[in-house]
Amino acid sequence: MEMVHFIPPSHRRRTLLAAQTDSAPILISGASGTGKGAIARWLHEHSPRSGYPFHTLPADQDLAQAVRQCRGGSLVIPEVGKLSLTDQTTLLRIIQSRSLKDENAMPALVNVRIIATTSQALEGRAATHLFNPELLEKLSVFRIEMPSLAKRTEEFADIVAGLLSEMTRELHQDHVHGVEPAALNVLRAYEWPGNLRELRNVLRSALLKSTSDQICISDLPQFGRANSPINFSATRAEFEQILKNGTLIDRESTGP
Repeated sequence: MEMVHFIPPSHRRRTLLAAQTDSAPILISGASGTGKGAIARWLHEHSPRSGYPFHTLPADQDLAQAVRQCRGGSLVIPEVGKLSLTDQTTLLRIIQSRSLKDENAMPALVNVRIIATTSQALEGRAATHLFNPELLEKLSVFRIEMPSLAKRTEEFADIVAGLLSEMTRELHQDHVHGVEPAALNVLRAYEWPGNLRELRNVLRSALLKSTSDQICISDLPQFGRANSPINFSATRAEFEQILKNGTLIDRESTGP
């Protein structure tokens, strides 16, 4: 997985340092679909912990149990701002003392790296006593801000090229080598409320339709009002239908 099309240029050096400094916690913030999970996995795979577990905390799993299961590896805590105040205190203790209390209320050492993500303004939650300010300070040792795709206009062509290169290999569509200028202009003009996730789905769908060496306007989704030639809201459903009728498998939908 290449990081160039996920991470803004202003944060790439910090992200490389975060991967190499494998014990300090990381906080990745940004709206839904901006690639927070992909960056978390990239950080783990390019760190000294890459040979150990990579675990994302499910909503129904106890935090302490997840930490113990992830021994030596990286634990991703999605939407850390939604943790209870009790779990926030537990997480702060893990970061500060690298320990947890066992069944006998005795401290037990733990070895795990915390990677937290959030789409919330944690400073505002800390100001209203909904988030532990000391925990926020500890998590912000390495903080990576992911802007919305609509704000990444200068990088847009590079982002498209990076995603397309990744997916031509994944989907065995090696005959496609780029996006024609007219189609790129259409993609660039869209606001992308679903951010990188939505763009990825659109490009996947277009790749499966394409019969030339470039993605054309005719390969893009054609849903919506008559006065709106491109509407991407149903792209995921269209992509899944293409897969159902064909032989390719969507790895994100069927993989672990």
